[in-house]
Amino acid sequence: MKKKLISFACATLISTAASAHTQLHCRTAPSWWEKGWNASLFAGLLTTENNSDFFTGKTKFEDSYPVGFAVGKKLTPVVEGQLDFEIESQFVQHTGKQTHQEFQPFVFFLRWVDFPWNDYVKTSFAVGDGLSVATEKPKLEVKKRGRKKSNAPLNYVLLELTFADPDTPEWDGFIRYHHRSGMFGTYNNTWDASTAFMIGVKRHF
Repeated sequence: MKKKLISFACATLISTAASAHTQLHCRTAPSWWEKGWNASLFAGLLTTENNSDFFTGKTKFEDSYPVGFAVGKKLTPVVEGQLDFEIESQFVQHTGKQTHQEFQPFVFFLRWVDFPWNDYVKTSFAVGDGLSVATEKPKLEVKKRGRKKSNAPLNYVLLELTFADPDTPEWDGFIRYHHRSGMFGTYNNTWDASTAFMIGVKRHF
């Protein structure tokens, strides 16, 4: 009888401990909403030249210096450990020859994170597409394209390359291609509009 009581007591204690551990884990494990966030600060130089001119040495940068910040989130892995799907929202203030604001309310990313040298330099490469909305027709885009072939809302294309120290993976430095265009004339008969080349820093949470 005593052995049965001891066995029952041990089983009860083990069951209680396992239940408490499960409840504690459920309380402390971050939810999908709580993890995968990042915030960025960036600045750069702007050009209104056509993309094709980048490869011919004709690129001329304007006296225009966009600065901005963004908040992003990893939504889901597409291929676990290799390819992620993300979203980002941006605010950009233009300075210099144009002083309007620019919003990218949503930009969807595919980000490749699996590089063979990640043990030495943690690297990722992202391609993004979304919507860009300026608070007015940008002056330099109008000057280059004409008012009839310029528009405040346009398509937005992003390319980004990030670098991080593997010992501090929560911080990234990055370079970014920040491009407004009319998606081959879809927006108000606009094609190329403007491009900024940005550098920035990103903090993961």
